[in-house]
Amino acid sequence: MQDRSLKSKSVADLPSSSSQLRIKFSSIIMFRFVVIAACAFAVANCGVAKRRVIVSDNDVSAGGHYETLSIGDGGHGGFGGGGGKGFSAGSGLKTIAQGSAEQANNAVVNQHAAARQAAFAAKSNLAQAALGAAATAQAALIGKQILVQKLERDVNEAHQQVQAEVQQLEQAQRAAAAAQAAAQLAQQQINAISAALNAAQGTATHAQQAAEESHAELGSQQAMVGAAKQRLSSLTQQLAAAEADLHATQAAAQQAQSAAHIAQSNAANAAESASSAGLEAAHGGLGGGIGGGLGDHGFSSEGLGAYHH
Repeated sequence: MQDRSLKSKSVADLPSSSSQLRIKFSSIIMFRFVVIAACAFAVANCGVAKRRVIVSDNDVSAGGHYETLSIGDGGHGGFGGGGGKGFSAGSGLKTIAQGSAEQANNAVVNQHAAARQAAFAAKSNLAQAALGAAATAQAALIGKQILVQKLERDVNEAHQQVQAEVQQLEQAQRAAAAAQAAAQLAQQQINAISAALNAAQGTATHAQQAAEESHAELGSQQAMVGAAKQRLSSLTQQLAAAEADLHATQAAAQQAQSAAHIAQSNAANAAESASSAGLEAAHGGLGGGIGGGLGDHGFSSEGLGAYHH
């Protein structure tokens, strides 16, 4: 919304810029007219015959100087007494004319630059307005596309619903036709059914009795199945407990066997040690045998005071 307001404001400023350009253009035209008039006046003065004014001798003796003034095409006038300075009316107008022409040219250049700037501003504003309009059109297009897509989806859904309703209608028609045929067949069979009604009632009575018996049998069978399931659950729990006891018993037996093996090994080692000690005692005496026996169990041969870990 701000972009649109700025664009409208810029477009609204175009008339004021155009009026300013018209004012500048009128000023330039007036300035050119003044310059042309000044140039015409200078040309007219250049066409006058050269005149020379000489002051009389009395005036010279009284004033102590003389003056001469020359006016002509490209002429130079001088006056004496004082500084002897020169003055040219033609060169002054020429300078004015040249300055005026330069100003006029500058004004024209500025006019073109201002026109280009105004055209650029107008084109830029119009381009911005066009971009805004394009963005608005694009947004409208997107909205329309979304609306069309939604309508297409709705149409597809409605088409599918129509097809489903048509299928249901066809099914209902087929069902109605089948029902009509069944009604006709039933109407044709009414007499036969009426004749067989008594027999059918008897059969129904027997069937009801059989159904009751079957229901009772079903209840009994369900009870038996429940009992079998309970027995299976109990046996399963007993089996799990027995397996756990078996694993514990196996572990204890293995531990006992390991302990027995260790005990047998220790006994064999002790017997071997005792046998060795008896042989040494027989050959080396009692002291040496005791020392040797104790040395085998961590004591030195020098006695009990030299125990080694």
